[in-house]
Amino acid sequence: MAQITAFPADRSADTRERLILAAEKLFAEQGVDAVSLRQVNAAAGQKNASAAHYHFGSKEELIAAIYEYRMARVNARRLEMFTNLDDAKVPATLRDLVEAVVWPMVEQIDNSKGGKHYIKFIAQVRGHPAHDIGRTTRSKHASAMQLFNDRALALVPHVPPHVFAVRFGLMIVQVVDSLADRHRLLVSPVSRETIPLSLFVSILVDGAVAGLSAPVSAQTAGELKAHQRKQA
Repeated sequence: MAQITAFPADRSADTRERLILAAEKLFAEQGVDAVSLRQVNAAAGQKNASAAHYHFGSKEELIAAIYEYRMARVNARRLEMFTNLDDAKVPATLRDLVEAVVWPMVEQIDNSKGGKHYIKFIAQVRGHPAHDIGRTTRSKHASAMQLFNDRALALVPHVPPHVFAVRFGLMIVQVVDSLADRHRLLVSPVSRETIPLSLFVSILVDGAVAGLSAPVSAQTAGELKAHQRKQA
């Protein structure tokens, strides 16, 4: 077994970030299964072949670290936006709440170091059968999403909690996939001119709000009652 060399404390944080950003880019471009920890080391410019293993232990833990790296920032920004809504003189609307979820993700993609790879990374990992997406949902950096869930649910009293939970999950998928598609269009050499970012996000938010607040059909209500009877 190769010996794992420890890193000086003053270099550890920088090395860890380099590995995270290199792995995020490789996973986004090639997929999770096609990338090894050795490739991550090389892409991060690490001469020590054990660097990624030393800092993360496994590929799964490295994936979790990428989420933590990004979501710490996204969650903090979302909480800041919720606080701003609380400080406003008028009650927040459902659209206000959805914007507070979507815009921090957009800002992380467009304005942060290596952020353009993050949305593709999410799309790759979310569809990987071996990844526990629930672990991300239960992350310590998911507090803003729980706050959104509680506040948004209160604004749509006509939507049963079980139905809202499914719609909430579908909203997240919609946001992730839409932002990933937008990025693909931006980098495609054959794509037509894309619409402005602010307009794209506004349309995306419109769709999310509509999905969350739509009336519950008689068919869905009946299916829900049948499900609840079986669970009782």
